Amino acid sequence: MPSRIAEPSAADTTATQDLAFITFPPFPKPPPGVTLIPFRDFRARGIQLFEVVGGQNEEDMELDGLGIPTVELRVKHSTDECKSNTRKRKRKKKTAGVDSAPARKVPWYEEWEEGEDLRITKGKFDSNISHVDRLFHAANDFRVNRTWPPVTSGVGQLWDQFRLYVGLLVNPAVYRKPTKDEADDDDDDDCDSPSNTQINGEDTFGLAPSLKDPASSTYSVELDDHDDDEGLQARKSDLEEQREEKLIVFLNDPEKSVTIFLSSYMREQGLIWSERNLVNAPHLLSFFLNFVLRNRVLPKASHERGIRSALDIVELAKKELPLTYKIGQALPDVFSDGCKECFGRKGGIEWSFDDHLKATDQPAPVDATITVTDQHGTETEIVLPDTEETALKDAIEDNVDMEIQVTNMRTTALVANANTIAPITTAPPDIWSGDTTDTVAGGWGATGDTGGWGSVGSDTWGAIGDGGTWGPADDNDEWGADSAPLSFAPEVTEPSWLSPPPSLTSLLGPTSFPLTHSTGVVESSTRRIKAIHLPPKDKAKIKGDTAEMVEDELERRFARVVMSPWGREENDIPKPFIRKTSRGAVVMPDGEVEGSGSGKPHNPYEDDIVLVLEPTVLDTLSLGMGLGGLWVQIVREENEAPKKSNEKRGKKSKGPLDELSGNYWYLEELMGIFPSYFMSRENAK
Repeated sequence: MPSRIAEPSAADTTATQDLAFITFPPFPKPPPGVTLIPFRDFRARGIQLFEVVGGQNEEDMELDGLGIPTVELRVKHSTDECKSNTRKRKRKKKTAGVDSAPARKVPWYEEWEEGEDLRITKGKFDSNISHVDRLFHAANDFRVNRTWPPVTSGVGQLWDQFRLYVGLLVNPAVYRKPTKDEADDDDDDDCDSPSNTQINGEDTFGLAPSLKDPASSTYSVELDDHDDDEGLQARKSDLEEQREEKLIVFLNDPEKSVTIFLSSYMREQGLIWSERNLVNAPHLLSFFLNFVLRNRVLPKASHERGIRSALDIVELAKKELPLTYKIGQALPDVFSDGCKECFGRKGGIEWSFDDHLKATDQPAPVDATITVTDQHGTETEIVLPDTEETALKDAIEDNVDMEIQVTNMRTTALVANANTIAPITTAPPDIWSGDTTDTVAGGWGATGDTGGWGSVGSDTWGAIGDGGTWGPADDNDEWGADSAPLSFAPEVTEPSWLSPPPSLTSLLGPTSFPLTHSTGVVESSTRRIKAIHLPPKDKAKIKGDTAEMVEDELERRFARVVMSPWGREENDIPKPFIRKTSRGAVVMPDGEVEGSGSGKPHNPYEDDIVLVLEPTVLDTLSLGMGLGGLWVQIVREENEAPKKSNEKRGKKSKGPLDELSGNYWYLEELMGIFPSYFMSRENAK
């Protein structure tokens, strides 16, 4: 009996009518003027090899048998090359290779961009798989089937660093002591792989031990004889917990995690000191994050929003991280170095002590001691040396690993600031250097009265004096004479590698700037680039007193960069500090004003400063980036106080840069460069 067919309901009928369901046959009719060739009549034509169709511009175009250009594949292969007119193109390439410029080396990230949007994961993810496992599979699929740059490029090491940071990679190897049975098996086995190591299943690119995450590298140690399987399992458990914590942090806020990696983490690991890392790191993260988005590895809307926000940080890092290297090469500029040479150095090391000795205090005992606590909490008491000679002798012996004798030491300060004038000679003396305690003894290199090679005032070979036989110095022989230097070795008063000191004369010419201006506030802080102003092109020279003319010359010749306070205290960004060499009134953190001077007191926490720079340096700067350094204010001398200008002059001088007039600073020392998105781990928590 045939089964009864259920009739569709009204809801199913409505849904079926909304969808266009097409069945073949009948086939649609072709457009007018188009003739379809049946498959039985189709004949393959192949590719034209030697026949030229078209002009010279079509010589590099691949044509099929009907003269139709072929379509280039999106995914590149090693055999992808034009197969038409190969002979003519080879002859042309041979003749043009001599005159043409050398080919540009394509960076690895430009090679990856070709066909990157077609890379997908292996299979679809099951809905029951956790987000952590999804990210693991995506990282593995991203790594395989991809042509990685050479190891020397450092891209593979950066990939390992990122996986360690987010928890996608535990330590590359965890060592354990082999058992007796395993050791016997290793003797009989010819396998090259070591049996006493347990290696993570994921491949690494030779991560250097010094670049590993400190939190993870503490567990990558070799177990001793007393360790057993329980200790190994405990350490592996700790590694797994750390890995899961890192992955949770990344999944909860990808933007913050990527921001920390591209700023404070790279700084902590020493990755910022290589220019290639500053270029490669943001490009590598851009490929991986786009790979995760394209394959919908994390399908939640919150995850996608976080990854897209992280990509915005990566795009900003592509611009600013390479600039940090260029800024370090360009600053301080010639103007700042010239000001430092003109006004003297305002920075340097400053010592401060919490407990100051009073005049009534008793002097410290001779055998003073200090207590040192190591990383394990063990306290060790060290006896300080009683004399300066002992302190200097111990310090040198600890560094050069040899015994010495300190003779004729003259100092003008304490041991910490000792100025050793007399030579420090090694002990015991030998026949090559002579007796070090007797300055008139002979020997190689001696300067006494006795004979010896190279001695002064003796009658031996190589002597310089009245009775010397090698290179006599008399009035009849100019060669080797004391009155004239040797022609092939001219006298040098200073090392040849020293460049002349920077001078403001090379920039300003003969100027009264050192006479009309001096230094004011000296501030050590980190500031953010707020605005950049080029020197005005249509500004005419003014006529006034000497100080006004000098400032007008600065504004017409140099660019001005407005620097605002960073605004917060980071791990590598301390709070502003006013140096002892500072002059002028300054607002302290408690609101009190210290110092005296004309004009408004300077507030390092709120006020902007205007940095005077050469216009050629502006290409390396970007708005929002931070510069940490020693900022020195340029102020007028007391006898050159600013005067009120008349009303007619004031109307002429009004302009967008009038608020910056009178605010001039230079950078004596650059101590830190930070991208605009910089974030430390402490602030992130």
